[in-house]
Amino acid sequence: MSTFSLQVPCEFDPHYSVVIKDDGRVAYAYLYEGEDVIGDVWLYNQQEAPAISFWQPEDMPFLNPTEYLSKDASIKPIQDKSEVRCEWTESLNDGLIEVGISIRDKFIACISSGSKPGWSVLVAKDGPLAYVY
Repeated sequence: MSTFSLQVPCEFDPHYSVVIKDDGRVAYAYLYEGEDVIGDVWLYNQQEAPAISFWQPEDMPFLNPTEYLSKDASIKPIQDKSEVRCEWTESLNDGLIEVGISIRDKFIACISSGSKPGWSVLVAKDGPLAYVY
């Protein structure tokens, strides 16, 4: 199982960034404002998805169970930063920052300030790790 980590600063406000971490089991994206995590979303499992969501603290970060996953939830793990694209937007009304995350040119997930969790195209129903996009 491969590991990967990448920090991508916001194009128009360097106070924000997204950090993508794949520990060889599971991958998540975290939206940062300065040093604070203000949003997160599950990206993909590298290990086989568990059948049930019975989590122990020592299992963090958690694999997303099969009950939440869509049929096409299996994607190849990120190997290089060139496979990741982040698209940043800011709401003019409330200053809300949002980042869309694509892997190998396929839109996968988005996070906005305060979204814990964010949204993913790889889930079939809302769960504790990602909401349906």
